[in-house]
Amino acid sequence: MVKLNYHQARKVHKLIRKECCNCVDGNCVLLDDVCVQLISQHHIYCNYFLRAVLPLDENLSAELLSKDAKRCEICEKYFTPKSNRQKYCESCSENRRGEYMRNYMRDKRLGC
Repeated sequence: MVKLNYHQARKVHKLIRKECCNCVDGNCVLLDDVCVQLISQHHIYCNYFLRAVLPLDENLSAELLSKDAKRCEICEKYFTPKSNRQKYCESCSENRRGEYMRNYMRDKRLGC
């Protein structure tokens, strides 16, 4: 069972209403009743949601499922680090590396 805070629960509910094919007007087709996940504010109970719908939002998925997920220092999105020293997500690390190299080459040309 995955625990949610208020903001994560709001994102989960939006994702269910938008992407879940079993949720029709707040009712679950599989259960023939009200969608359990839309009622819940604190946990994820629906296995179909975990397996099929949650992976569509990579940021939310990393935030909820990865125990060692980190938050990028630049864009503040969650990502799964490849090493314990990694501070930036993939896209931000490429931008940061390019910025570092531009500054390095500029200083090298000026002879500082």
